[in-house]
Amino acid sequence: MKILKNSKDHKDALRDLEELMIADPAPGTDEDEKLQLLAFLIADYEKRTVKLPQASPAEVIRFVLEQRGLKQQDLIQYIGSKGRVSEILSGKRELTLKMIRALHGGLDIPFKALVQEQGFDVPDEISVEDFPFNEMHKMGYFPEVLNEKLSAIKDRAEELLHAFFRGRENDPMMAFNRQGTGKSNINECAVHAWRCRVLDRAKKVKRGDYARENLNPALYSQLTALSALDSGPLLVRDRLAAVGVAVVIEPHLEKTRLDGAALWHPDGFPVIGLTLRYDRLDNFWFTLFHEIGHVAYHLESNPKGFIDTDIDSLSEEAIEQEANRFALNQFISPENWEEVRHLSTAKEIRKAAKKLAIHPAILAGRLRREAQDYGRHRTLIGQGEVKRQFEL
Repeated sequence: MKILKNSKDHKDALRDLEELMIADPAPGTDEDEKLQLLAFLIADYEKRTVKLPQASPAEVIRFVLEQRGLKQQDLIQYIGSKGRVSEILSGKRELTLKMIRALHGGLDIPFKALVQEQGFDVPDEISVEDFPFNEMHKMGYFPEVLNEKLSAIKDRAEELLHAFFRGRENDPMMAFNRQGTGKSNINECAVHAWRCRVLDRAKKVKRGDYARENLNPALYSQLTALSALDSGPLLVRDRLAAVGVAVVIEPHLEKTRLDGAALWHPDGFPVIGLTLRYDRLDNFWFTLFHEIGHVAYHLESNPKGFIDTDIDSLSEEAIEQEANRFALNQFISPENWEEVRHLSTAKEIRKAAKKLAIHPAILAGRLRREAQDYGRHRTLIGQGEVKRQFEL
């Protein structure tokens, strides 16, 4: 007798085993030893070649209930409600990560028995409460459930967050964020989610190849000149894409106070994210150039990045001050500023802006900021003119 190698060997062995079993040999005889050896060889072959169907999670749970003398109502503490228990056991609803962890911890059911996907490892737990999940759903962070109501996906919140982050839940990324004041109330988890969203969208931006030398005074002059045009925000986005810098317009999440950020994409190109939290042309142009300054001078050399302060607060960070100066001076040089800083009427501002080849909103915004008087020049700052261009 030899090891069974194929289906023919298996079939022949089954026939011989059946004949020996009918003969019912006495214990200890040669025929009895042959019967036992055949049974062993057949079992070995089937173990190697026959794949038994895997029990579903519902079948595993029912088996555990039966073995331990438990009832369906004993599952409510792990699954959530009587109706939900019924749906799980009937196969109408899949287990969520929260349920899987609860069943594993409470009934000691192995993780592998509770998941249907081959090779699936139960990821580390995400605290859903740390993220503005409702807002993220409304803003399209979870495309697989884009058209579903919030009430229908609440139970799947952790799975959806895992799918969105794809292992980036605790992955620090370099970023220079321009944020408002009052940071003690900032939700850093929401900031991280926003960054990941911006990087995901940046990957889809059509752009040229990036090289550091693409960012030069000639380009900056082109970009500032575009500000004078009515469609300047769209044109500057496209011009930056042409030199390999992706610009992404992504609304801020609650408790992030984000105006914009400069980030380095894992694929090797810079990304500028803008929230348009303040829908004004003066804010758009300053924030954009503030982040261009970070891309040009800081992003590649600083692997950690940092959280910027608001432009209207005194910053102790030298690189933040450098980005501020870059943004201010690209539009109005120190020499030109001395000539225009005392302008007060709309007519004077428009005339000076035309001479400087920039949009009047930029000059008006600078005058407001320097005077710390945000009630003046309200008709010149381009209120409500940015989101309209980006169709937001």
